[in-house]
Amino acid sequence: MNLNIMDLDSGFLGALSSVTVLWGIVSAVLIILVHIVFAIAVYRDATRLDRVRTLIIAGPAIWGIATLVGGVITAAIYWAMHHSRLNPDIPMASTETTQTEEGST
Repeated sequence: MNLNIMDLDSGFLGALSSVTVLWGIVSAVLIILVHIVFAIAVYRDATRLDRVRTLIIAGPAIWGIATLVGGVITAAIYWAMHHSRLNPDIPMASTETTQTEEGST
């Protein structure tokens, strides 16, 4: 029986490179799917929001395309600009609570 160390190394490295390539493909597919899902969600929200008030910077289609390219970071920027308190159109929540009289029904 003739075992050569070089044969073992090339077999291990070949298997490792196959796993690495497979992991790269799976990662790329998952990243593309996340970008598509976020782009659809931002586009739908921007379309709904565009009926109520003016969008900041761009319309729904541009926000959707930007999210398709930029992914989660662009979706976070969209949310911060349109749904957080950074947007001046969103009123501050009242900290005062209304108290009802105990005797009223």
